[in-house]
Amino acid sequence: MVISTENKLITLINVFDVEPEHQQELITTWIAFRREVENEPGFIGAALHRSLDGKRVLNYAQWEQGADWERFVQKFSQGFARFQPLSTRIDPHLYELVDLTEREA
Repeated sequence: MVISTENKLITLINVFDVEPEHQQELITTWIAFRREVENEPGFIGAALHRSLDGKRVLNYAQWEQGADWERFVQKFSQGFARFQPLSTRIDPHLYELVDLTEREA
């Protein structure tokens, strides 16, 4: 699916604050979790980023609509507990795209 302001996708941006010694373990845990859930209805895709200072991991995920995300959270809420011991803070928020700029090749 092409990301555009017309298709009204929902974007989850979730910032995990971590101690540098736990950053890679959180990434490995997140990738395993994503493999378990990547075929859920409405899930489009996700990207995981790590900060160069080792103190954050950022999850950027796209969902077709907010209701898909809400169903996912209800179904997998207990699965999220695996991230608690690896993070000092978890800060998820849902967003909608209002502007997009892409450089032409």
